[in-house]
Amino acid sequence: MFGMNDPAQTLMQLESYLQGDRLEMTEVMATQFTDMFLSKKTRTQNEQAMLVRGLQILCDVLIMRSKFVLAMTSAKTLLRERKRITEPSNSIGHYYQDLQRCGNSFALAGKRRKAKSFFIKAFKYSGGCVAATLDGVIAIKNDSKLIELFLRSLDQSGPVMRSGESFIVQPDNLPAVEVDAILQALEGPELSIDERVNQHTRRLRTQIAAIESGEMAANAKLQSALDSLQPKHDYYEYS
Repeated sequence: MFGMNDPAQTLMQLESYLQGDRLEMTEVMATQFTDMFLSKKTRTQNEQAMLVRGLQILCDVLIMRSKFVLAMTSAKTLLRERKRITEPSNSIGHYYQDLQRCGNSFALAGKRRKAKSFFIKAFKYSGGCVAATLDGVIAIKNDSKLIELFLRSLDQSGPVMRSGESFIVQPDNLPAVEVDAILQALEGPELSIDERVNQHTRRLRTQIAAIESGEMAANAKLQSALDSLQPKHDYYEYS
């Protein structure tokens, strides 16, 4: 069985397969990997963390393969097993990201009410994650509460930045989100007519244009930090 001898190595292989779009192999391996740990009556905290990471990968690949009911089942198991983590683990990410996974899984499986509750919790636990609220308005159309949370997350998203050939926003200590995906949601028919929608659309497009023209730094946060390091006065001008 996959992962019996070296679970840590198997996790690395699973992540590599997922990133390489070897989805069928990822699903098979992740299923066997997680079943192996779930069959154990007692697990160390390290084993529990590996199980949680395996369930995250399984949930993600099941969504990618449009197996939404199975993804929902994996998401429920994921939250249950995550609660058994009693020691900090950098490998499993943040709790709100698993709530976001659950929101997506339940929405795609047709469980909109439960999905909405997960997206709302993801917003609260993250302090306003744009990635989570964007998923919410995409997964559940025309929901006034989720639209409100999406707009609130954009209120604190920070300036547009260039990343390679893409433009992103990245609130402090939260994942980056491509601006194109945000604009697609803002300009789509799903969002109700709201002046704040127009304001955010104009802000994002204006900042993109300013970066492209050189009027605005490609990374305004970094530029601000560098500017703060510059001396306020030229001490030699008085000599």
